[in-house]
Amino acid sequence: MSRFSLTKQVGVLTLLTAIFVTPYLFLKGTNIVTHTYAFGSNQFWLGLSPYVDPNGAGDWFKYSPLFAYLYSPFALLKSSVQAGVWGITNMFFFWFGVSVWFPWSKLKSKWLLLGFVLCSMEADGSFRYQQMNAALVGLTLLSLYLYQEKRFFISGFLICLIANLKLLPGLFLLGLCFPLNRKYIQGVLAGIVLCLTVPVYVWGLDKTWAYHLDWFGVLLRDTRSDGILDVATVLKRYGFTQAKTWALYPISLVSLILFFIARIKPRMFEWDVWIPLGLLTLLLVSPRTESPTFVLAAPAYIFLLRNILKSSQPNREITLVLWGLGIFLTTLCMNDIWPRVVWNPTSWLQANKTLGIFILWGLAVYSQLKLAVK
Repeated sequence: MSRFSLTKQVGVLTLLTAIFVTPYLFLKGTNIVTHTYAFGSNQFWLGLSPYVDPNGAGDWFKYSPLFAYLYSPFALLKSSVQAGVWGITNMFFFWFGVSVWFPWSKLKSKWLLLGFVLCSMEADGSFRYQQMNAALVGLTLLSLYLYQEKRFFISGFLICLIANLKLLPGLFLLGLCFPLNRKYIQGVLAGIVLCLTVPVYVWGLDKTWAYHLDWFGVLLRDTRSDGILDVATVLKRYGFTQAKTWALYPISLVSLILFFIARIKPRMFEWDVWIPLGLLTLLLVSPRTESPTFVLAAPAYIFLLRNILKSSQPNREITLVLWGLGIFLTTLCMNDIWPRVVWNPTSWLQANKTLGIFILWGLAVYSQLKLAVK
């Protein structure tokens, strides 16, 4: 894909998304999410720990010192401008990551354009809620694409930076360690050095060490709190108190085994299966999964659709129906069209999203098992 074609595709997708979302962001201004980001950034430059009670200035800051540094330019802007510029930044990186994998000029089926539409519908909620997850998944996809293109050092460097901003992409960072590639590992190590150099330069070594310990403490406390839309929490709300034992742990175990074996055994590996398997697993098992986090699944819609369409198996129609059902439950249900109820994590309708992801995860597992016996 030429740079011009890529720039044009990303520009068109970002512009179209901005037309629908940016007026809302400018009108609403910053929310608790971006207040939290700005609080962490301000604390960073004051030489204070971002990992303290914000006292009404937002939620607890749960991100790395490097993210506090990178958000600094946005924190200087007025509320409405900050929300709009941050939203456009998220849109750009999200569509950049999607576009390198799915250039329009090389789409073998026009049905994949439907995947783009559904992908954008799910991403819409994350853009409006101002979380960083859209940019996070876009940059993760970019780093995986660079690895596929054998640009191992920059891939390792980039995915290390992304995993430092938020830990979820760490699953892919570890997955790409197999089989061992020296340039990739060098890139990861270079990323670690940069992640530590920035706070050391601003804070000094002692504060950097202490504040990283504060960060790990906040993350540990967060993982022990009640979940929202992970599979175990949803089942627990329905009265299945032992859901971790008979649902969460088996899903995690099956996913991790298939995820890492696919990297070790080349005949079991296809990007169109491996990437959605990782993304969907993260949503099912992470206790911090909430409605805007489901943007991680949005690119998986297109990956799974492309994998299904290129299959010549007689059960392709069944997998297409299940793919459609999973997306209907995750994205197309009424509660995801009308924002008045989309953010209510106690609503039984919210379980639709988790159930939809479970169906799509099952398709990814099925596809991975087919590769194993092929």
